[in-house]
Amino acid sequence: MKKKLISLLLVASMVASLAACGGDKGETVDSTESGSNTATTSTYDTLVVGLQPMDGVFSPFFYTSAYDDQVNTAVFENVCELNADGELVDNAGHVEVEEVTAEDGSTKYVYTVSVQEGMTFSDGEPVTIDDLLFSYYVYADPTYDGMSTFGTLDIEGMEEYRNSAAPLWKAMVNAGEENTDFSNWTEEQQTAFFGTDLPTAGAAFAQEIVDYCVEAGYAADSNDVATAAAAWGFDGLAEDATAEDFFYLMADGYGWDLLSLSNTESAGSSLFDLLGDGYTEVVELADVDSISGIQKVDDYTCTVTFNSANISADKQVAWLPLIPEHYYGESFTKGDLSGVKAKNSAPMGSGPYVFQSYENNIVTLTANESYWKGCPKIPNLKFQVVNEQDKVDLVLNGEIDITDPSASLEIVDQLDQNTDKAAYSLVDNPGYGYIGINAERVPDVNVRKGLMCLMNREPAVQSYYGELGTVIERPMTPTLAEYPDDAEPYYSYDPAKALEYFEAAGYTQKDGKLVNADGEQLKVTCGIGDASSHPSTPILTQMANDLASMGGELVVNDLEFNVLSTQVQGGELDMWVMAWGNSTDCDLTQIFGSEGGSNYQHYYSPEIDALQAEILQTVDFDKRCELVAEELDLIMDAAVYMPVYQRKNMEIYNAATLNISTLPEETTTYYNYSKQYETLEMN
Repeated sequence: MKKKLISLLLVASMVASLAACGGDKGETVDSTESGSNTATTSTYDTLVVGLQPMDGVFSPFFYTSAYDDQVNTAVFENVCELNADGELVDNAGHVEVEEVTAEDGSTKYVYTVSVQEGMTFSDGEPVTIDDLLFSYYVYADPTYDGMSTFGTLDIEGMEEYRNSAAPLWKAMVNAGEENTDFSNWTEEQQTAFFGTDLPTAGAAFAQEIVDYCVEAGYAADSNDVATAAAAWGFDGLAEDATAEDFFYLMADGYGWDLLSLSNTESAGSSLFDLLGDGYTEVVELADVDSISGIQKVDDYTCTVTFNSANISADKQVAWLPLIPEHYYGESFTKGDLSGVKAKNSAPMGSGPYVFQSYENNIVTLTANESYWKGCPKIPNLKFQVVNEQDKVDLVLNGEIDITDPSASLEIVDQLDQNTDKAAYSLVDNPGYGYIGINAERVPDVNVRKGLMCLMNREPAVQSYYGELGTVIERPMTPTLAEYPDDAEPYYSYDPAKALEYFEAAGYTQKDGKLVNADGEQLKVTCGIGDASSHPSTPILTQMANDLASMGGELVVNDLEFNVLSTQVQGGELDMWVMAWGNSTDCDLTQIFGSEGGSNYQHYYSPEIDALQAEILQTVDFDKRCELVAEELDLIMDAAVYMPVYQRKNMEIYNAATLNISTLPEETTTYYNYSKQYETLEMN
């Protein structure tokens, strides 16, 4: 019952380069490439990669799905990259760190980052360190709402920079109702905010919670505010308390952090939607227009100074794409990212390919003649949305060239019988499949624990993957060294135990239904994509049967991936089935931190936040492992994530159209064909 939330641009200079590298599908193309590449003659001139539905947000700053980011990897070039062993190595630049002693005796960590000289973006403009600095400031902006956690790093001057500007509501709250300094807002604005707008919006916000509690049977009627507040976790209101009283009680409990309050406690509307326009606009509170720890050295070098040790600092400052300031930052000012976001659907970078269009579920790219490693030998690259169940057939039929089906024994056998048509690779997936629960919509931890005990994972994983997948017990990919290999099941499949948890939450079996004290049946809605071919479908089927036998109901919605993603991000599902990928370190702040951009389960824990901060500063490996194990146990105890499987990643390649010998000599968890687009060849 609790806490519910979250044009095509063609540059003229680009066209000339595309003509030099381009050709039509199916024609013989004779292309002499620049750089280290040599002349090649191919029958096919287009590499088609099949992937699952995209959200269409092709921005390294704001992408929302791994499939969109797959397009980004072809358009943008990173300063540093991961090699086949997962180690950070030089790519379009270099990073090194020096430990120094500051004047006050403290230890600082200075990262020097440089970019290659002579590189250009696809429109011909030179790449300089200013482009990387621009990215730092976008990620650090007080209004940044993408996936990066750069703005939370302990970089010298970062806190001062972010706190020197704030949304109007926050600035006025911090100043207080008795404030007499009207440098940044007017007295009339302040009077309206505290006198009418905030009380009215707050009361409406709290009343939604009360009404939700009434509907769920936790309060008698819409005037029963005190009972509803207590059920929601806020005790102490008088019997005649109003919704406005309830709101101020919550505000006090959150130390007047109204953003966290809105994100965490909403039963429908955002507090800021109720407040109306204006209050989220950023105001400058101090003359801090730069981050002191980020300094430009020359046109190709900068330094980033950290106040404390950070196990992933080198990746945070150098495993980043080079994004052209002149294209994305033309109207960028502190507190206003609208101009940057305006380019979300028309990316431009310095990578091997140039974005052309996204139409009819197909992204079309063409080779970047000015690519610093040499113009790719394949003139055209397309990313085409395909159904999971069709991926193998599409390769065998020659319709696509590369794709990544969910590996299964049946697929392996099918490919082994068609070696003249396809080749494949299998590597450990740097992620895991999971079932998530929204703690706002399923607020009682005993209900969540009961649901966990109905998840029979082992038979489902083994029947689908066989030796290609294993059940995992903690929400972290086992490819990371910190994963606790000795982890035991936190919740075993046990319907009887599940019923005990439901009963502890106040549910009883009455007239064939599992109901609460007010007769409301336990009903849970779960979203899944491609249910007909998903490894977790049997888990949900058995859950539905078990819950039905108890008198409850599990409603399973089979959704298109983009719909599923939207509903998960918007907090519209009680439970969902998804997977994580591309995990490269043990920093789980993005997923489980209170301010994590992907905390879709909306469970917020100061204890977990503190552990995450400590983990990032713990260089000692053994100690870090202990802290990670503690963090993972806390997450499991909250019953918001059930890790299901660690699987093998499969890539299959069309042997008839793609020159297999030009693929990487070794495909690993961290390295595949996308790392060397420029050397791939078609037959």
